[in-house]
Amino acid sequence: MISLHGRHGAVICAGAATVVLGLSSASTVAQERTTGEVRALEEVTVTAQRREENLQNVPISISAFTSASIEENMFADVSDYLVKTPNASFMSTGARSRREISIRGVTNFLPVDNALRTSTFGFYVDGFSVSGTSVNPPIMDVERIEVLRGPQATYFGRNAAGGGISITSNKPVNEFDASVSADYGRFNTVDLEGMLNVPIVDGKLAARFNAKYASSDGNIKNINPIGGGNDSTYKYYKGSLRFTPTDQLTIDLTASSVDEEVGMREGVPSGVFAPFEGDTLYADFPDLNGDGKADPDPDGVGFYPRNRSRVNFSTPQSIGTNFDYAIGTVHYQTQSLSFTSVTGYIDSDFYIAGDIDGGSHDFFNEYRHTPRKSFSQEFRLQNTGDQPLLWNVGLLYAKDKGTSDNRTYVGADGRFGLPNGFLIDSSDSTGSSQSWAVFGQLDWKVIDALTLSFGGRYSRENIEQTEIGFSGVTLTSVSADNTFTDFSPRFAIGYDLTGHSRLYGSVSKGFKSGGVQISPLPGAASYDPETLWNYEVGWKGDLFDARLRLNAAVFFMDWKDLQTSYQQSGTDEDGNLILFGGIVNADKAESKGVELTATLLPMNNLLINLSAGYLDAKYKKFTSYLEGENRVLDGQTIPNSPKWTLAADGEYRFDITASLEGFARAEWNYRSGIRSGNDALIHSGFPWEVPAYNSTNIRVGVRADKYTVTLYSENVFDQVYFLNSYSKAFTGGNFIEPSVQRYGVRVTYDFK
Repeated sequence: MISLHGRHGAVICAGAATVVLGLSSASTVAQERTTGEVRALEEVTVTAQRREENLQNVPISISAFTSASIEENMFADVSDYLVKTPNASFMSTGARSRREISIRGVTNFLPVDNALRTSTFGFYVDGFSVSGTSVNPPIMDVERIEVLRGPQATYFGRNAAGGGISITSNKPVNEFDASVSADYGRFNTVDLEGMLNVPIVDGKLAARFNAKYASSDGNIKNINPIGGGNDSTYKYYKGSLRFTPTDQLTIDLTASSVDEEVGMREGVPSGVFAPFEGDTLYADFPDLNGDGKADPDPDGVGFYPRNRSRVNFSTPQSIGTNFDYAIGTVHYQTQSLSFTSVTGYIDSDFYIAGDIDGGSHDFFNEYRHTPRKSFSQEFRLQNTGDQPLLWNVGLLYAKDKGTSDNRTYVGADGRFGLPNGFLIDSSDSTGSSQSWAVFGQLDWKVIDALTLSFGGRYSRENIEQTEIGFSGVTLTSVSADNTFTDFSPRFAIGYDLTGHSRLYGSVSKGFKSGGVQISPLPGAASYDPETLWNYEVGWKGDLFDARLRLNAAVFFMDWKDLQTSYQQSGTDEDGNLILFGGIVNADKAESKGVELTATLLPMNNLLINLSAGYLDAKYKKFTSYLEGENRVLDGQTIPNSPKWTLAADGEYRFDITASLEGFARAEWNYRSGIRSGNDALIHSGFPWEVPAYNSTNIRVGVRADKYTVTLYSENVFDQVYFLNSYSKAFTGGNFIEPSVQRYGVRVTYDFK
């Protein structure tokens, strides 16, 4: 296997940048491409409204990525396609399984290790909601990814206040097909993937199997004698059956297994303490800068940005997730009706164990274990065909269960005079949720050019949750059994200005259930549901003989009781340690912005995708208890809400021989500065203010009928940046996941 070393990979790939130029992002890169010249942009089919439709006819702001664009962009993570989506952002607190996404300023603040994970987004894989377990399922043998912006309650559920993400897998077909892919890159990174599709009963039964293995030595090393670092191993498996006994009936069965493990919670020390840590927890550390507070411990590795690749952990650490899911879909279609049943089950386990203080001193170690199970059954019935009145109705039942065990122990070097192994922080929580929903939508074509839509979902959710825990000497026990009901309507109007452009407007409601939590603050043992209204106007058009596709949207969102997070740490009047955090409601918030995506074909062998998002998301009325006192955050920007998100990609193709095609591809993305959390809103400077960043990827290679060889360099100019910071009791201060340059070679071969 060939690999690139040092900066040579960047130099080789950078030569392609003079061939392909772009300005913004591949957010709606929804175009199928074949070898040879392309004379017009093909239609993009989406299922955002649970029926196959042309992207340009759907009155929703959508970024859609086809199998071709997924492969060309080499998507491997939710962050890869979010950076190509306008007004979308993400943060990470140390692992692939700990991503938190934001769309139009709507961010999920609930910790990933709660017994019940209540997402702010609907996240579906093959029609089954996985948002209670993961917002980062593996991207393997995928037909299409759709990112819907704005509330999507009708089809994506009660908690899809911020939007919906839908991943559709490739289905078995009744012919033999097989492919393999091998990728080798920097940090001894190996990525192997295989697919096998076989017909079993001609025309009736077919099977499809996928396997993926990825491992890496990682870009961060532990200089401590125990060694290790952020080395990782990911294993994914998926098997599917498609049974078509008649032309009207299709039965799909899919099962998948995911096993992810990383050798540490990824990040390097920032050298900036969270206020409590600098004042009390490490008060015996030197005060070299003379500000009257203890300074973080450089610990032989130093601080970011001078240190981007080393840590000094005294105890082995491990973080990861395992989950298995099964999905059964039955689809029966008559001449005028279509019936669909989707049954899904997922069993997951999130864990983290080992060093929590982040230094060579053995101060604290943590152990977390969060198993969850989810089951759902959905039925849908709709009419089909080209009729002036289209309808779709459905029924959903879902049940979620989970537990969370969290333990923090004092290490051998101790704090507060406590002995080695002393349990200083503990929480045990169990939760269950049962929900029913009835939903539907009616689309009435009043005249050929005018369509009116009305949809909505009525949901009823019962949540039972018990939490028992203590921090230091504070013991808390809460239990709740609450039922939340909601009706979230959606109104839309679409008008065809010409045969190739369409204007739409919509009004929709989003809703997110409330919950309970451990908190010593009066009245904070529970939090209220979150609601928002989204008002949107958009335009979609295919111009210049379908060589230019433009989509634009303007929106305004009005929030009430936005669920946001807080974190408290300190000591009581007797000097005892107190640690707690949770969710609090912001009374009012607003978000407004503009989104633009474009796909253009200036030449038959050059395709360019652009996107841009402008966002203004602010708290309007919010007082939060932060660092020991109430803080008025009125007018402050909501965390993880960048003002600008821009991206672009372009690919140029050229013939080398009659059977061999060359290509050169450039990708660029930009995100303006953010604040990581509410605590960052009351501070200034590094690392509270996360600066703007941009990054460029280059890919060059050749394609033949059966194989593709790609040389790539990601973050080709080795830009130094970070996406957010996160804090624990780290001796080196808040931790930061640093940017990194990657390069390598990928070879794919199709046996069909």
